[in-house]
Amino acid sequence: MINGKAVRDARIASGFRTQSDLAAEIGCSRITISRAEHNLGGTGILHKIAQATGVPPKTLMQISGDSAPMPVTGQERELLAAFRKLDPVLQARAAGFVFGLASGGGTEEGGILGADLSSNLAAAEAHHHSVKNKRRQQTGDTSA
Repeated sequence: MINGKAVRDARIASGFRTQSDLAAEIGCSRITISRAEHNLGGTGILHKIAQATGVPPKTLMQISGDSAPMPVTGQERELLAAFRKLDPVLQARAAGFVFGLASGGGTEEGGILGADLSSNLAAAEAHHHSVKNKRRQQTGDTSA
């Protein structure tokens, strides 16, 4: 069975802004693409959509739940690997920056959001350490 959400996500991620754009590319009607995005397409159209979008057919099929995973690009893997090397405060800043850009804001807005997230995270970490140290003092625990 076709996973309509996966088909729609693949269409958009591949640069086909409208159903008509994808339909023209694979030689079918917009209605056919609409049906596929509503879980009503057949395997013939599935393979054409997969070829046009570069997304494997099995990714466009119903797996479980309401969404099939999108393939991860090499650049996304590199970003994730670099992100995981950052400390939590820098991760929050980086995430804020990316979220700001993705929401249509500029780098300044992303930086502000990242700074807000990282300061909140830093405050939470400081509070956690303060509570932890207070408990140690109360129990007489001197280990670090």
